[in-house]
Amino acid sequence: MRGVLVSKVYLARSRLRKLEAEESLPNKLIKLLREAGIEDVIQKGNIVAIKVHVGDMSNSGYRYIRPIFVRKVVELVRSLGGIPFVTDTWGLKHIESAVKNGFNYATLNAAVIPANGIKENFYYMVKVPNAFHIEEVQVAGNIYDADVLINFAHSKGHPSCGYGGAIKNLAMGCISYKTRGEIHELEKKDDIGACFQEGMIDATRAVLSNKRGKAIHINYIMDVQPMCDCAPYSDNPIVPDIGIAVSTDIIALEKATLDLIDNAPPAPYSIAERLNLKPGDNKFFKIHKKDPYIQVRAGEKAGLGTQRYELVEI
Repeated sequence: MRGVLVSKVYLARSRLRKLEAEESLPNKLIKLLREAGIEDVIQKGNIVAIKVHVGDMSNSGYRYIRPIFVRKVVELVRSLGGIPFVTDTWGLKHIESAVKNGFNYATLNAAVIPANGIKENFYYMVKVPNAFHIEEVQVAGNIYDADVLINFAHSKGHPSCGYGGAIKNLAMGCISYKTRGEIHELEKKDDIGACFQEGMIDATRAVLSNKRGKAIHINYIMDVQPMCDCAPYSDNPIVPDIGIAVSTDIIALEKATLDLIDNAPPAPYSIAERLNLKPGDNKFFKIHKKDPYIQVRAGEKAGLGTQRYELVEI
């Protein structure tokens, strides 16, 4: 349609087309980021926050982003003249767990620091105009202060919103414990996760408020387990590994990711197989009874991006 915004989402599939190193997914991630325009996002001397989820604090879960992928991003940032650090929420105690889970300077070639301070009390208050629910968000100080934000999310299920990916990685991982609690309180307002997801959009708007043209989003669509990475356990993936998707439009990225997961066959020995899910099913809704597309629609309504996307495979 003429005049309708369509955003590009770049996808590298995990399946090899030929048995060569350049076809391996960690190497294709670099090409993905370049194709998506990371060279326009990072300028020499920029401090670059790479927000990931480093796994649960009991060190019992194991289906999170593998450190090799984060290191590839770090090396690309350094090659572009940026100064990278890797970060997650929950204060110093989570960084201690990160080290045990394989996220440390030795494996990543970058410092790993808490997003909101060692006791989660370093934040900036950001007002959200025309918010769905949360008019003031406490944005993690080290995220706010960074010049560039690389939002590196693991796509997986979540009992509060059906699915957690790029939006949830910012909304629940780049804020204070107080705002996180306010978002969780919204779960009491309905049974379908709508208010919770709208609250996540309020928080995402705040996190990205000073990152116009200075943020890029990555969804790691591998090990797509039914529960969040913060759970003290991991389950079998609900679909086969798909790959990695990148975009500067967080809404287009999430819509494309959900479509890819929903159109995939169920993985053997998974809850998706047990529930007899098929390609085309809204899988996370079937599993958690929460429609994950609510956050996508709410994000588009809030002006964070568009649901219309062009999938560009490399």
